[in-house]
Amino acid sequence: MKHVPSARTASRSLAHIFALPLLLLAASLAGLVIGLAGEGWHDVAASALLSLPLLAAAVAWHRRG
Repeated sequence: MKHVPSARTASRSLAHIFALPLLLLAASLAGLVIGLAGEGWHDVAASALLSLPLLAAAVAWHRRG
């Protein structure tokens, strides 16, 4: 019997594998810099950007469960 890779196990390029982690890294770094830059809306934007990795982890955890 021949093994046919599913869409989930098909080989992916490095760009596909690391796209979301790099996006989360950029959002976290931007959140840290914006949080240091000022008060008011800067704090709100920093909190939103820094919460994205937590949201991504919660979504992944929910999908696995």
